Amino acid sequence: MKKLTAALCVVLLMICVFVPGAAAAGPALGATRAYCIIDADTGLVLAQQNMNEELHPASITKVMTLGLACEKAQGNWDDIKLTVTHEDVYSLAGTDSSHIALREGEEVPLTDALYATQMASANDGANLLAEYVGEGTIADGVAKMNARVEELGLAHTHFANPHGISDDDHYTSCYDMAQILRWALEQPGFEQVFTRNEMYTMDPTNIQPVTRYFSQQDKMRIGSSRYYISSILGSKLGYTNTARYSYACLAEQNGVRLICVTMQSELSTDKYNDMRTLLDYAFSTFTGYTDLPAQGITAPLSVVGGGGSLGTVTVSDPGVRLLLANGLTADDVEVTLELPESYVLGSDPEVYAVYTVHGGEKQESTSVRVDAEISGLPELLENSTGQELEAAKAVKPQSHAFWLLGISLGSTAAAALVTFLVVRFITWRKKRRRTRTEQGQTRRGK
Repeated sequence: MKKLTAALCVVLLMICVFVPGAAAAGPALGATRAYCIIDADTGLVLAQQNMNEELHPASITKVMTLGLACEKAQGNWDDIKLTVTHEDVYSLAGTDSSHIALREGEEVPLTDALYATQMASANDGANLLAEYVGEGTIADGVAKMNARVEELGLAHTHFANPHGISDDDHYTSCYDMAQILRWALEQPGFEQVFTRNEMYTMDPTNIQPVTRYFSQQDKMRIGSSRYYISSILGSKLGYTNTARYSYACLAEQNGVRLICVTMQSELSTDKYNDMRTLLDYAFSTFTGYTDLPAQGITAPLSVVGGGGSLGTVTVSDPGVRLLLANGLTADDVEVTLELPESYVLGSDPEVYAVYTVHGGEKQESTSVRVDAEISGLPELLENSTGQELEAAKAVKPQSHAFWLLGISLGSTAAAALVTFLVVRFITWRKKRRRTRTEQGQTRRGK
């Protein structure tokens, strides 16, 4: 009986080891707990290890804080000054955290707060930015951080503070942080702050007469360092005793832009060495983009407005440009459509083309969503207007009829509404042409 049991265990072990597709794409790291590499353009996961595990992020938390501050400022930094509060300074008492010695009542230009938070990893600077983002207290800013997490559809992140001091309720995953960095890079001015290598000078303020200097702390971005990697454009370091070493970066080589996040590296040298391993692998495996033209996949979608159905439009796949591993082709990508039950005029039409990469051992098998094409909407709106106007001829002058969105009946008003809706829709579609990600769970990592 014991021999039979042992034999069964061996068979099961062999099945687990040799089952097709069981091997993960990308390097297996021993000194780093988790990592995730994504294409910076589409958010497609290229390789990963434990990418959905919830871990303490340390100061890479500040990527979200900086991203929200840049989003709010919209590049208009020059005339914005922030006043340091008691909470900004004294909430950090006893934490032995990085700071730039801000004082209560000090007036700090937004630009200085951004660079201090990024380059000096100043926790008091992060507190100041959180109050700016939240338009109130630090807690208000943290609430905005968590609201954005929800909007981005990230399932493994919750923030308890804006700086990254370890807390049981403060966690993220490598996948989530990679997508947060991708989102932040789209905000006005963030990439400028994130990629700065030159020393930054903070002038004296109303309270402090000293000049403060912030320099680049990442050895992988210092040319004289033995850890230097020329492809890394921007990065954020993180460390606490609990989190160990974390790292998030944007790297580019030969036109390929990658985002890579590592978490829980045991030693600082592990962080550097493992990041080199990952980037060497990624840039040798993913050397160019593959254009996938539209496949002609279509589906009807009903349009609802004014309390009833207006007809249908056609949804189709738009084509996409994907970063595929060497050896993979368009034949290794499957496309499907993801539609709601109906499209309600005035709402955001959640219509997507889902591109699934079957990567085998060459690339992570995962999916990415892009905005699908919608055709026939302008014609549908014009036809609906014409029908409403014809039907209105029998209405008595003293009565009132309402069209789709409550506009008064009348040819001029109706035509104006149609023009408004069409222009608004076209403008909105142009803004959304930037690819949006699917909430990227790999088939093996779900």
